[in-house]
Amino acid sequence: MPIRAHCTICSDFFDNETDVAAIHCGHTFHHLCLIQWFDTAPSRTCPQCRIQVGKRHIINKLFFDVALEEQSALDSERLQNELDRVKAQLFMKEKEKRDCQCIVNSLRETLDLRNATIESLQKTVSEMEMLCSTLKKQMRYMEQEQEETKNAKEETQKLQRKLKSMGRIETLLQGQRPEVEEMIREMGAGQAAVEQLAVYCISLKKEYENLKESQKASNDTVEKLRKELFSANHKLQKTVLEFEKTIEELKNTQTDLRNADKEIMSLKKKIGVLQDTIKVPSLTSEALSRLVSESPAPAEFMNPKLHQPVHNDEIDLNATFDVVTPKSHKTAVAPAKKIKLDKKPTSVTNLSRVLKGAMENCSTDTDDEHLEDLLPSFIRKSILSKKTLVNSIPQKSTGIVRIGYDGLGGRTKFIQPSFPTEIRPLTMKSKKRIVSKQTRIMSSASGINQTKLDNFLK
Repeated sequence: MPIRAHCTICSDFFDNETDVAAIHCGHTFHHLCLIQWFDTAPSRTCPQCRIQVGKRHIINKLFFDVALEEQSALDSERLQNELDRVKAQLFMKEKEKRDCQCIVNSLRETLDLRNATIESLQKTVSEMEMLCSTLKKQMRYMEQEQEETKNAKEETQKLQRKLKSMGRIETLLQGQRPEVEEMIREMGAGQAAVEQLAVYCISLKKEYENLKESQKASNDTVEKLRKELFSANHKLQKTVLEFEKTIEELKNTQTDLRNADKEIMSLKKKIGVLQDTIKVPSLTSEALSRLVSESPAPAEFMNPKLHQPVHNDEIDLNATFDVVTPKSHKTAVAPAKKIKLDKKPTSVTNLSRVLKGAMENCSTDTDDEHLEDLLPSFIRKSILSKKTLVNSIPQKSTGIVRIGYDGLGGRTKFIQPSFPTEIRPLTMKSKKRIVSKQTRIMSSASGINQTKLDNFLK
């Protein structure tokens, strides 16, 4: 069994690893603890019985003969010492922790207080900075005001001196002789008075020169204004004349416009009368009978040209053939028209249909009696001449039957010869026709230069 003894200085049990020392009073302690006790204690006494001892009385090592135990057995004293030491360390750490926590809490409180103080100081500093900035602005403003005041005082003094000098000069210029003499007497007779009089003389001379320059400039300005006034009056007269001329031209133009309107209205009335006459034909109307006998056509149909279509096999009908035209039978124009008007009144609008049927009948083997019953004499004459043209072509030049434009808004059949090189254009002679005075008046009233359908069909 180990000895269950402990050191009264450190309260640890003795173990096999630490040295045990003793003093002459018989008490035992750890050697390190005893040496530390003698070094730190105010008096070298025994920690247990308090008797006077010294280092020379210390027995440094004590050896205990104990029975050997099994190696597996644990040293309880050592474990107890370790446990006590750990507990002591834990207690110290907890104490340190509590102390540190208290310190941390106090520091946090101090920090919060400092932060609040810093915030208040920052607010105070910002307020003071604003106040300082305001005071600086006020100070700069006051300095400017002070500088302006100083300059104003200096300017006032200068103006006062200048005003006094100007007053004296005005007295010299406008005052009477007694006033000038009084001013000269006030100036005295010293060198300063002479200099002042010299300054006054120079000022008077400068004023005289300035007045001369001003008068010259005024004269130049007056002369320039006179020239400008003369030029402006001349331009005004010219503008007035142009204005009167423009007004006169405007009046003439308005008069011409009214005359043109009247002429247009008159022409419109004439056109209306002619249109009414055409729409409602009368058997006893001599003007209408002459209009129908002459068969007027639009101006663009005076020399009609039939063009070949771009994408079509139909040929141009403007080609003429060098053939002999047989003599046509003479027929009376007026009686034939009267017969047709008696049978059935023909209008201009149905003329194209009649011509189309006549051209189709021309290509067939119809006889002249059927054409005489179907068409008027002036149209029958044209159709029979075309039929004679076709029949008079030699048999050696066979042709091809084709369809083309008839020039009146429709289509017709014709024979194209096989040898175009043998075709020669037929010279067309224009026939003069005597037109009565009444027909000429009607044509000029309608405002359209028209040709006759007889020439149109050839």
